[in-house]
Amino acid sequence: MRFMKKSCALVVAFAFLLGFVSVVIPLESQPVQAANGEKVLSGNAIGGTLFPEGTAAIATGASYTWLTEGIHATDPALIASDDTGAPDMTDGSNGPDDNTSSTTGSAEGSAAYGTLIYDLKSVYKVSSVKVWADTDNNSQMRNFEVYASFDGVTYNRVGATDNVNPPGSGFDPVTLAVKPAVYAQYIKVIMHKDPAKQVMRLGEVAVYGDTLEQMAILSNNYLRSSGYFYNTSLPKIATGASYEWLTDYPFVTDGDLIKYDNDSSKNDTVGGAPDLIDGSSKESDAASTTNSIWGSKGKFGTVVFNLNDVYQIGKIDVWTLASGGNKFMDGYEVLVSTDGVNYSSLGYTPNESSRTANVIVNTPGYGVPSKHAKYVKIIMHNANNSEILTVGEVAIWGWKLYDPALPKNPTPDQVEFTAELKNYSTLYLDWSSYNNVVNNVNKYGVYIETSPFASTAGLTPKFTAEAKSLEQVGKYLSYFALKPETTYYVAVTPFHSTGGERKDVETLKMTTPSVLGGEKVGDIFAINDAPYGGGNYVHHGETEDVFLMNKLRLLRDLGGINKNRWWDHSSAMKTLYGKSGLNFHYFYHGPGFVQSDNNRGAYTFSTYNEPDLAKRDPAAAAAALKANHDSLKAVSSKSLLVEPALAGLDRLKADEGLNWLDALYNSDGQNGALVKTYFDVMDVHPYVKYEYPAVPGLEQGAPEKLLQSFQELKTVMASHGDGEKPIVVTELGWSTYTGGSYLKTVDRSTQRNYLARAYMHAIANGIRTMHWYDFADDGTETNNLEHNLGLIDWNGKPKESYYGYYTLIRVLKDSKYLGTVSNIANPYYGYQFWDENKNKYITALWDASWKTTSSSSRTAQIATSDPGVTIVGIDGSYKYMAAVSGVVSVPLTGAPVFIYSLAGVTVNSIN
Repeated sequence: MRFMKKSCALVVAFAFLLGFVSVVIPLESQPVQAANGEKVLSGNAIGGTLFPEGTAAIATGASYTWLTEGIHATDPALIASDDTGAPDMTDGSNGPDDNTSSTTGSAEGSAAYGTLIYDLKSVYKVSSVKVWADTDNNSQMRNFEVYASFDGVTYNRVGATDNVNPPGSGFDPVTLAVKPAVYAQYIKVIMHKDPAKQVMRLGEVAVYGDTLEQMAILSNNYLRSSGYFYNTSLPKIATGASYEWLTDYPFVTDGDLIKYDNDSSKNDTVGGAPDLIDGSSKESDAASTTNSIWGSKGKFGTVVFNLNDVYQIGKIDVWTLASGGNKFMDGYEVLVSTDGVNYSSLGYTPNESSRTANVIVNTPGYGVPSKHAKYVKIIMHNANNSEILTVGEVAIWGWKLYDPALPKNPTPDQVEFTAELKNYSTLYLDWSSYNNVVNNVNKYGVYIETSPFASTAGLTPKFTAEAKSLEQVGKYLSYFALKPETTYYVAVTPFHSTGGERKDVETLKMTTPSVLGGEKVGDIFAINDAPYGGGNYVHHGETEDVFLMNKLRLLRDLGGINKNRWWDHSSAMKTLYGKSGLNFHYFYHGPGFVQSDNNRGAYTFSTYNEPDLAKRDPAAAAAALKANHDSLKAVSSKSLLVEPALAGLDRLKADEGLNWLDALYNSDGQNGALVKTYFDVMDVHPYVKYEYPAVPGLEQGAPEKLLQSFQELKTVMASHGDGEKPIVVTELGWSTYTGGSYLKTVDRSTQRNYLARAYMHAIANGIRTMHWYDFADDGTETNNLEHNLGLIDWNGKPKESYYGYYTLIRVLKDSKYLGTVSNIANPYYGYQFWDENKNKYITALWDASWKTTSSSSRTAQIATSDPGVTIVGIDGSYKYMAAVSGVVSVPLTGAPVFIYSLAGVTVNSIN
């Protein structure tokens, strides 16, 4: 089991807040004919009204199922009204009779969905999807979205479109052109009922595309004679690929893995080929394997393959030794890149083999449609109780995206591209499937406008990917200066090496989300770390710039940090961080900075930092907030004033914390009716101080105290009529110091556990952004609280909390929060999420009473209808657990585990 993982005459474009987007082609009248070269792939009946005799089709043997789990679970009435003998969605007929269509239950004013998953039985090139839905007075499909997958487990959103058919047009089709076309075996179609209508009646769904050549080996594995799995009968593309082991943090390869690889002196029968591509799947001796040093528990082997051109990855083989229980890779993560700098995670693949198989076993993983790669990074994780990581063969399979040997085009084709919004300010553009060789293109222009355009004549590109630049070679751009809640039209143009720019374009329409986001869990992830250090910071001397760049790289590698909190408005620093997908939250220094900050993507500002600790007069503070709010909004209505950054959420002192907040509200003499209009977002620093009373049964300082603190904050806000204001946290953390200040001392593993638990408590309480304080230790004094709050140490080495944050982001960033896990109570905690890309529930569980050194673990008895579940630990471990009589026994400690399941799970008991 695997989880990981775009007009000249545009009729309509669906405005996307997140994910990949696609241009919509004009609607066609019935009978529907596919575009040139397209064939029906989804098994629809040929010979009727919709698909007359002669309609181009491929007998794929495709079938579909209705999805019954998750946020977009199919309305039960749709399933009940489907004809199992001649399924309505592929019977080639439209209705209006119920024998050829399916209908949701009657529910005006509410949402309902029909979610289909088509299995095409093999991988095809998918170029469009059509949906026929009734549009009478009571029935309407509002829109639909499409996801694609190779393995039926990890999906990628490849397009969506609105239904603009007018009422009374019957079952006219709605068409989504998937541009660029994607390679996929599984297609998920989520059809959304118009909430204003009583029902949604669906007549037919069809997937169009064409065949692909056979998947081939891309990784330059040596093909041996018969008797080996990797033999001369297998298809192979001569990529000339090579690989290297990574020795930089965060995922440092054990030295022995490198030392014993590429052992040309050993007799591997093929002249000393590197072990990972020597073509041997029977690795029985050191000549064809490489091993880590004994004692490598929980360590990594990180390898990067350079395929020398961009390909669609289909499958990955990773052969490792499972022997005696103490030699076992529990799983790996795959990341892909077209430029070698910007990587995208395809997710984790757990090793489902027996630990005592005593042979080299294959742990196959799969690519993700539209996630193309020139570089493939594989991070293998030795199990936390495995002494040695032994790696044999690694093979990467896939397809060419284009043929560079075709005749050259005198005029270059238009550029088709995908686009993904990381947040309101950062846009990722990928046109890696574009055939620049055949089109003789060596430069690209990127246009991003707020009005539609069909030609770039008279326009200036926002970015030009010059010849031999990283963006031109990788055909990928991270663009970071967008405005929130703004509709943009985007195009990429090709420059012929001798003929100049092709100016006619098909634009992509997209709308950015709000400043605070909230469409997905991952909008919460942020950091508080001054690039040049704070008041307790120890400078690195001559190596300070090296440390600064290394820190930024590690921040980027976390893969989901949206924002950093800082006081300096440095243009150079904003550009550096922006190119890495990170924005800034700034202190407000007057209207003179606002426009330039906005132009570089920053839209949140603060006046104060912990004014209660500074003993600021609440009335004076309120007056300053009003002045700054008026000044800020006069320059930029979209900018937000975020206040007041309270130092705590307690009432231990009369002039601090919530007492100070009460005084701030009351300073207007109207119970806050005026003060609440002086700022846009509530900002607090809810440190769990050592002096706070502990949650019953838990240690003082545990993050579960946040549940009480957040509730008390919300009570205060509501009492002043400010209960609907969004809340952010611009500081929170725990220090790995030796103690003596206001925070309890924690070891590194506990800091990691507390980080994960604190973020999930914040997510459950609707906190919009939380900045962990801080990223790097400010120094090396063991008894200095500020010197030990970081996720990496002063020398730049990641601590356990860095890896915990990495895992938390990977697991939750694309998910949506569902609620708390039922049937558990303190000291046990749990939350449930749904990830549409993974098509799975994610259930987080932990025992908050567990102590790192003195407690034995508890065991949760988890009921599931799945044959088994996959578990990711915050410690970086992976495990597949088969269910026995519908139950899986999951050990619980203070380190959260994340349980992936197709259907929701329940906790029967905890022993």
